[in-house]
Amino acid sequence: MLVPDETRRSRKAKRPLLRSFRFWVPIGILLLVIAVGIAGALVAKAIADRAFAARDSLQSAIPLAATAKEQILASDTEGARASVAQLRSLTADAKEQADGDLWRFGEGIPVAGANLTAVREVAETIDDLVVNALEPATGLSLQNLSPVDGRIDVAQLDLASDILDRASAALTDARSTVDGIDRSALIDQVASGVAELDDALAQIEPVLEPAQKTLAILPGILGAEGPRNYLVLVQNNAESRGTGGNPASLVMITADNGAISITQQASSTDFDNGRPDPIVELDPAAASLYGDKIGRYMQDVTTTPDFPDSARIMGAFWQEQFGTPVDGTLSIDPVALSYLMEATGPVTLPTGETLDAANVVPTLLNGVYERFNSGNAIFDNARQDAFFAVAAGAVFDSVTSVSDPRALVDQVVRAAEEGRILYVPASEAEAEMIAGSRMTGRIPADNAETTMVGSYVNDITEGKLDYYMDTAVSVASDVCSVDAATAPTFTVNSSLNYTLQPDAVRDLPRYVSPARFFPKGVTSTDLVLYGPVGSTFASASVDGVPVEATPVEHLGRPAVKINVENQPASSHTVTVTFTGTPGGEYGPLQVWHTPMVRDTPVTIDAPGCAG
Repeated sequence: MLVPDETRRSRKAKRPLLRSFRFWVPIGILLLVIAVGIAGALVAKAIADRAFAARDSLQSAIPLAATAKEQILASDTEGARASVAQLRSLTADAKEQADGDLWRFGEGIPVAGANLTAVREVAETIDDLVVNALEPATGLSLQNLSPVDGRIDVAQLDLASDILDRASAALTDARSTVDGIDRSALIDQVASGVAELDDALAQIEPVLEPAQKTLAILPGILGAEGPRNYLVLVQNNAESRGTGGNPASLVMITADNGAISITQQASSTDFDNGRPDPIVELDPAAASLYGDKIGRYMQDVTTTPDFPDSARIMGAFWQEQFGTPVDGTLSIDPVALSYLMEATGPVTLPTGETLDAANVVPTLLNGVYERFNSGNAIFDNARQDAFFAVAAGAVFDSVTSVSDPRALVDQVVRAAEEGRILYVPASEAEAEMIAGSRMTGRIPADNAETTMVGSYVNDITEGKLDYYMDTAVSVASDVCSVDAATAPTFTVNSSLNYTLQPDAVRDLPRYVSPARFFPKGVTSTDLVLYGPVGSTFASASVDGVPVEATPVEHLGRPAVKINVENQPASSHTVTVTFTGTPGGEYGPLQVWHTPMVRDTPVTIDAPGCAG
């Protein structure tokens, strides 16, 4: 029997929905989507949990890393090892959390994958730095580098060098990893973590390479390959010269396989001074500016601010008189000695008196003249020289037996940054190590890294009155605000503030104020101001009154010498303006100046310049 079409349609319409293909296809798809979503959510949660765990471990590691660093520098070997052990556990956990099949699977997911890869690479990098840099460093004790009975164990320097080489390799790998991360694909939280690691590497990198170079040549400096002789000039700031003062006291220090000792001492009277011709050929510009006395009197070799030239001239004086080979020339002043004594502590002289960081400067630069000068013989300074020798020996002994080398290094850096410690080595490798630093005493040859202007004080009074002289320097420039077609200007104001009171003049020892060329208590100063490289001299004035001045091209820059006389309790300001080159490239402005008995305030007014 045939079934009508309507009936068939009716039966078809009544087919159970659950058996309908059209129902199950979309439901199946929906269920699949839900299942995948749930699985994805579970995977995402698992990855997120691991990411948070890795983050927590790394965040906990940060303060431990800082603690371990301080413990290493403090020679707390046991404490450093304990801290690094905890640190190692945390970084290993972070590395483990940010790895594995599930994590690697997540790295293949668009958008999220780049972030997971970055997290893994950061965790691996930090763990590697801990294993190959910080952990080995716990075996290094700065205490082991301290002198014992005047000798440094050069074998410990080799150990330290190996540790730094290993750290350098780890740092190179870390830099390669960080630079290879595409930060544009990262979310803020991950990008900030990469940036933090980048910043940490950037802080370490400039320090590590110089440290490697230093440790590579330090055994040689300390005489590991044969004795080395270093001539030390003690500059007397009470009688100012360009790089500090009259270098009337000298010490020869010998290093032999780590053993350091004073082997010779001398004073200005030991040399042939006042000779008719300079002992060596002089730089014509230096002779034009400062006179040929810089090569005829050893007391004047430091008149020029170019310390390498001073070392060359002084070396000739030393060779003529003593013939001892010189492997390096060092300059230091009593203020720098006071800094070193902040690390070494006080010393007791054979006389029973004590020198410390507070009294060493007034004692050596002023009190010694009152104590030993009878007022009759101006140049009878044998007892003064003997006192200087004893004091120098006592301070040297304290430096070569210092118990806290880190504190000593900090004070050396402080003195070097102020120009109070200068060093010219004979070795090219040593010269390369300190090239570009203030310690070389070499004025910058261009304006690329820094635009330097200089203010240098030279006493011509013949005395020790600069103990009472304070200086201040300010610079004003439009170098960062003028257009490329306009020449920038650099105006330097250098002040001499003479603090000696009129009622103290009568009691001044004759050695402090001989009054041979100027009235007693009056100072005469040659103030020499240097402009930037390539600039030209524009004008000069003293206390606002224009004065004539003839510039001299010295060390690639214009220099102007102006003489100033100071009566007791008086102050004068010399102002000199230099004109730069339109459109020239100028680095940040800096002022270099003669280090005086007290600090020299420096101010720079350069609108538009960064910093």
